[in-house]
Order: sequence, then structure tokens, then C-alpha cells
Amino acid sequence: MAHNYQRAKLRGKSFKGQDLTGADFSYSDIRGADFTGAFLKGANFSHAKAGLQRRWVIATVIIAFLLSAISGLLSATGGSLIGCILANGNRENTYVAAVTLTVLFVFFLITMRQGVSAAFGFLAVAVIWTAVAGVTWAGIVAVAWAKAGTQAGIMELATVVAVVVTGAIAAIAAATGVVLIAGAAAIAGAVAGLLAVAVTVSVAGAVAGIGVVAAVKIGGSIVGSLAGAIAVLTIFLAADVGCRALFEDERQIWVRNVALDFVSARGTNFQGSHLTDANFTQARLKNANFNKSILTRTCWFRAKMMNWADVRTTYLEDKNLRQLLVTKDLQGKTFDGWDLQGINLQGANLKDASFITAKLNESNLQGADLSRANLTGAQLDKTDLRGATLTGTYIGNWCITPDTKLDGVHCDYIFLYVPTKDNPNPHRLPANWDAMFKDGEFTQLMTPLRNLSKI
Repeated sequence: MAHNYQRAKLRGKSFKGQDLTGADFSYSDIRGADFTGAFLKGANFSHAKAGLQRRWVIATVIIAFLLSAISGLLSATGGSLIGCILANGNRENTYVAAVTLTVLFVFFLITMRQGVSAAFGFLAVAVIWTAVAGVTWAGIVAVAWAKAGTQAGIMELATVVAVVVTGAIAAIAAATGVVLIAGAAAIAGAVAGLLAVAVTVSVAGAVAGIGVVAAVKIGGSIVGSLAGAIAVLTIFLAADVGCRALFEDERQIWVRNVALDFVSARGTNFQGSHLTDANFTQARLKNANFNKSILTRTCWFRAKMMNWADVRTTYLEDKNLRQLLVTKDLQGKTFDGWDLQGINLQGANLKDASFITAKLNESNLQGADLSRANLTGAQLDKTDLRGATLTGTYIGNWCITPDTKLDGVHCDYIFLYVPTKDNPNPHRLPANWDAMFKDGEFTQLMTPLRNLSKI
């Protein structure tokens, strides 16, 4: 007997590894519930509310604010250190400051164009090469001065090395500030929306402002100016990175993944669960974790906030496909060659869509409207087309099998081929353009084709 949890309050409950086949969780509150490894075939989660419990939402936002405050301080500190180097005014310090600013500028540029991970790769290489060059040069000079017995030269060398180290620390501090602010903004946004992103960035700006004021009082106008400039650039860049991560920019996927890992740790957890034929119609899935779940024919119609869910390693990673599964409106769209195996498009509007050579094996197309769709070469093994409308569909070389379900298909006529200039007659069936299939006639016509796969 299927379990009935309809409209139940299941916050924080554990169903880990349980057999919940056909269970009814409709309209239930499953925030923070753990379904890790559970068997949920045919379970009903329609209108359910997943995600973080309120106390964890508050705690997560507070942590994001704290991270943002720390990163704001780091960004101001990085600028202050560069200002302190430059304020000395000697030639060596000017060179070090120029190199540090150049490295930071390139880091910011790479972050915008290629993402944080690529930028940190560059920064690591830059710091390593700078350290190697600095140590090599210092060793050579130290040997030369030691032979000359110049104590003052050795002290000067130590000062130069200290300045180089300070420059490296300044670059790392500012770069770390970018990542922490961006990560904090992404975490806050994933939990509480764009307003939380704005507040998180504002916290970083406020703390950075305090650091800049302190830099002016301690080091003067040059130190304060550089601290302010670096802090402003860092905060604006981090805000951009954080927002791009939230909206699934591939360049900032690393930041998004870190934020998802942090947030989904306390959210509704479906990781590794079996959700074949499960129903999430109009469910709220913010901060839910579907990583490594089995989602064959799972229904996502009008599911809410899926862009804030962790769907890595599933077909839902493709945001375009995810949007189509939520709306089920694919009219006139092209999916030639797409891998659409095991998706649920029950009742979908697929009029005039093109699925040439697409993989639709084990998919649920019950009641879908495929009028005038192009299924040339499509793979339809174990596909459920019961009650679908196939009037005017192009079915040339489609791959149906005895396991393809065609019962109750609505079809007045079909075409074997798409018309071309060389072949304007696409081989209509019935061949008489005034004739229509009778009820059940189309399914009978396809039976020999389905049985060919047995040979």
C-alpha cells in the first residue's frame, strides 16, 4: 500500500534509503527532508515545497554576510598594501607596484572573460614565476654582495625581497576578495533572491569603505586612493561574477557549483534517489539536491525555482531543455540529434517541432500533440505515445519497436518523407489525399514495422 503524506509537515524528516513507491507527497512541506537513495518510483510531489528550513535560510544568509565582510576587508587591504609600496617612491618599489597592478588587472580581465577558475590559474602561475624570479635574482645579488662584504647591500636586498612578498600578498588578498564576495553573493542569492545579493555586496562595500578610511589616516592619500580604487573594482567585479553564477553563466560555473554545494547541504536531498515516473508538477524546488538521481520520465511541468536547485549529473543541467520540460511548449522548435531519452513530455505541445534522428527512447509522450512534427530517423524504443496526436507527422525511417506504445494514437494521415524540390510528393498515407485513417488504423499499419525489429 502506497504511503500517504499529502499536505504533511515533513520538515527535516529522514526517508533515506526507504522504498516509497507511489507515495503521495502532494502539497507537503518537505524542506530539509532527506530522500538520499530512496526508491520513489511513481511518487507524487506535485505542489510540494522543497528547500531549506527557515532557520537554515537565516543562518546561511548570515554566513554569506560574514564572508562578504571579510572579503570587503581583504579587497581594501590588498589596495592598501600596493599603496604602501608605491608611497615609498624609490625605483624598486615603483616596479613592484606596477607589476602587482598589472597582474591584478589581468586577473580581473580573465575573470570577466573566462571565469574565476581560469583567473586563479593565471594568478598562481604569475605568483610562482614572480617568486622564482625574485629568489633567483636575490640569490645572485646576495652572493655578489657577500663577496664584496657589503652589509648595507644585504640589508637593502632584504628590503626589496620584503617589498616583492608584500606585492604578492596584496594581489592574492584582492583576488581572494573577488572570489569570496562573488561566492557570498551567489550563496545569498540562491537562498533569498537578488535582494540578498544586493545586501551582501553592500556589506562588502561598507567594510571596504571603513578599510579605505583607515588607510587614508594611516598611510596618506596615495595609500587611500589605491585602496579605494582596488576595493571598488573588486566589489563591482565580484557582484557581476556572483550574478552571472546565479544565472548559470558557463564561465562562472565554478562559483555556482561552490554555492550549490554549500546551500544544498541542508536543503531537501534527493541525491542518488530513484525518481522514475515521479511527479513534481508545480512543486517548489528551490535548494533541492537532485545530483546523481535517476529521473527517467519524471514530470517537471510548471515546477518552480528549478534554476536554484542542484541538478548536476542529470539531463536537467541543460537549462534550455529544463525550461522546455517545465513549460512543455516546444511548438516549432528544433531538436535534431538531441538526446532526449527518458524525459517526460506528456501532454506537451510539439506541433511542427523537428526531432530528426533524436533519441526519444523510454520517453513519455502520452497525449502529446505532434501534429506536423518531423520524426525522421527518431529513436522511439519503449517510447509511450499512447493518446498522442500524429496527424501530418513525418515518420520516414523512424525507429519504433514492439515496445513502442501506440495505443489510442490520434492520426488522420502521415507522411513518410519531407517534401523537397526533387520529391514534392512526400508519400502520404493514406495515399488518397481525400482519405483519412479510421480509428485504430494507424496503429495496425505500424504493427509490421514494429515487428521488423524482432527479425
